[in-house]
Amino acid sequence: MEPEDVTQPRFLRGFVWDDRDEFPASFGALSLTHAPLPDVPASIRNDPVINSTLRARPDLFEIVTPINVDVFASLLRDHPNQPFVRSVLKGLREGFWPFADAKPAEYPDTWDETRDPPADESAQAFLRAQRDEELRLGRFSPTFGTDLLPGMYAMPVHVVPKPHSNKFRLVNDQSAGAFSLNSMIRPEAIKGAVLDGMPPLGADLREMRRSFPGVPLILWKSDVSQAYRRLPVSFYWQVFQAVTIDGLRYIDRCNLFGGRGSLRVWMAFYCLVHWIAQHKRGIKFLRTYVDDNFGPELRSCVDWYAPYNKFLPRAQARLLRLWDDIGLPHEEEKQVAAVRLTIIGFSVDADELSISLPSEGRERLLNEIECFINTASAGRRRSLAQFRAFRGYVNWAFNVMPLLKPSLSHCYAKIAGKTSRHAGIYLNAPLLDGLRWLLQHARTAQPVFLLSSLAWSPADLVQGSAPDEFALVDASGSGLGLYFPWVHWGFYCLRPGSAPSDAIFFFEALAVCAAVHRVHGWRRANRRVARFAVLSDNTNTVAIFNTLRALPVYNPILISTVSILLESGLQLRVDHIPGKLNVVADALSRGHLDVARACDPLIKLFTFTPPRDALGAPAQ
Repeated sequence: MEPEDVTQPRFLRGFVWDDRDEFPASFGALSLTHAPLPDVPASIRNDPVINSTLRARPDLFEIVTPINVDVFASLLRDHPNQPFVRSVLKGLREGFWPFADAKPAEYPDTWDETRDPPADESAQAFLRAQRDEELRLGRFSPTFGTDLLPGMYAMPVHVVPKPHSNKFRLVNDQSAGAFSLNSMIRPEAIKGAVLDGMPPLGADLREMRRSFPGVPLILWKSDVSQAYRRLPVSFYWQVFQAVTIDGLRYIDRCNLFGGRGSLRVWMAFYCLVHWIAQHKRGIKFLRTYVDDNFGPELRSCVDWYAPYNKFLPRAQARLLRLWDDIGLPHEEEKQVAAVRLTIIGFSVDADELSISLPSEGRERLLNEIECFINTASAGRRRSLAQFRAFRGYVNWAFNVMPLLKPSLSHCYAKIAGKTSRHAGIYLNAPLLDGLRWLLQHARTAQPVFLLSSLAWSPADLVQGSAPDEFALVDASGSGLGLYFPWVHWGFYCLRPGSAPSDAIFFFEALAVCAAVHRVHGWRRANRRVARFAVLSDNTNTVAIFNTLRALPVYNPILISTVSILLESGLQLRVDHIPGKLNVVADALSRGHLDVARACDPLIKLFTFTPPRDALGAPAQ
C-alpha cells in the first residue's frame, strides 16, 4: 500500500492549501506541453465513398467559425510550442479532427441511427427553432432531402428539459447504437488535460490577500457564448454529423455537445487563448473551466469596456477585449462581477475568503436527501439509477462538505456489483440512519475558509503550543492503548466484547476515534486543541481516516469521529508509524503497564471507555 499524504488528506479533494507548494499552474500551461492535434486518419481521408460525396455535394460542407484566425495566429508567433500551435491553426482553417481512430472494419459505409421525433409539441417547436438558428448561423448546411448520401452517418438528436426549468436543451447522442461515433474515440486518446477548479482559484485569492493585505477584492466571471459550437470540424467528420429534423437531413459543420472528443477539441483551442490572456494581456489571476473564465481583482482596479458601456474589473475587461480581437463571441448578461459570486456551482466570497454551496444549491441538496429517504410516500425501494443520481449529486456537495463523506458508506455497499438500472434496492435502517445524519449536518455545514484550510502534517505541530496535540495509538488481542507523549498521559482498556468479529482492523481504527474523543473532552478543562495528529501502525486505519470512506462495519467509527470534528472544529491528521516505534501504545494495549512506565517514567495512567456510538450503540 502506498503511503498516505496526510498533509492534504484525500477526502479534502484539494480544498486545502500549502504555501510551501509550487503555485498551481494555470490552464494555459497545458499549451506548453500539448502534443500536436491528430489529423484525419489516412483510411478515412482516402475513403472512396466519403470522397465521392464530398466531391458531389461541396455545398454541404464548409468551415464555419467566427474566430479571426490571422489575428489569433499573430498573437501566438512567440508561443514556445509551435508544433501544437500550428495544429490548432490548421484545425481552425480546415476543421478539427475530434481524436477519433479510423472507422472500424465492421462499421458500414453509411448508417442511420435516427430515432422518432419528440411527441411533445413544445419540444418539437424547440427543435425546429434550434434548427432555424443553426441554419441562420451557417452551422447547419441546407437540407439535402430525406435520404442520407453515401458515407454519411446520422446520430439521434434529443430534446430534454433543463433541470429546475421549463426550458429545453438539445442533446446530440453520438453514443447511440452499435455503430456510434463515440465508439471510434478511445477514452485514453482524450485524457491528460485538467481544467481549473476551486483549489486553484483559492490559491489565487490567498496570493492576492497576501500581496494586498486589507485591500478589498472582487470576483469576476466571464462566459464564452456557445463555446463548442464556435469551432469547425473537418469535412471528413462533418460527413458523420448528419442531423434529422422533421424527416429532413442537414449536415452539422461544427463541434457539438455530445461528442466524446468535443471537450478536448475546445480545450486545445482555448488553452492557447488562456496563454495569450496571461502572457500578452497581463491577466495574472485567470482560471478556466470549459467556457467559464474567472478570477479575483482588486476592487479599485476597473477599466471602461465600451461595448457594454460600463466599468468592469480590469482583468475581466482585458479578457473581453482579447475575445473581441480574435472574434470569440460573448453576451453581456454572462459577464458578471461581485464580492460574492457563484462560480462553477460554488459560492465564493472575496471578503471572508470562503467557498460554500450557494443557498439554492444547499436547499436543493437538502430536498434531494429528504426525497430519497422519504419512505412514507415513496416506499423503501429505489432503483439503481436513482441511487447513482443521488450519489453523484451528494458527492458534488462533498467538495465543500468533505467531512460528511461517511454518510454514503451504506449506499455504496447497497449498489456494489449491481447492474440492472431499474431493479429496486431496499433502503435498510443503517442506510437511512446515515442519510439522516447527512441531512442533519448538511443544514449547518460551514464554508471552506481559505485562510484556515491549510496543509499540515504531524511534523508541523509545535510541542508546548496549546492548540497542537498528538497521540500514538494501538490495539492488541486484549485491549486498546492511547499515548499522549507531550503530556505524559496513557490510557488503556480491554477490548469491548460488543465489537464486530469480522473486522480485521476495527480496534485499530477504534483507538484513533477514542483518542479524538479524549482530546475533545479536554475542553471541559479549557484546553481547546485546534490541530490533532494521531499515529497508528496500521496502514488500513490510516487510509480510512484519510479518505473518510470505509466498509459499513467500520463506518460507525468514522461517523463518531467526524461528529466530534464537526462540533469542535478540530482538524485531524492520521499518519503511519512503524510498529517498532509504537512501543508505549502497544504496551498499554496489552496491559503491560510496567513497560509503559519504563519507556516514559513521567507517564500517568488512566482507564477509559471507547465511544459507545463507534461500537454501533446510540450516542449519549
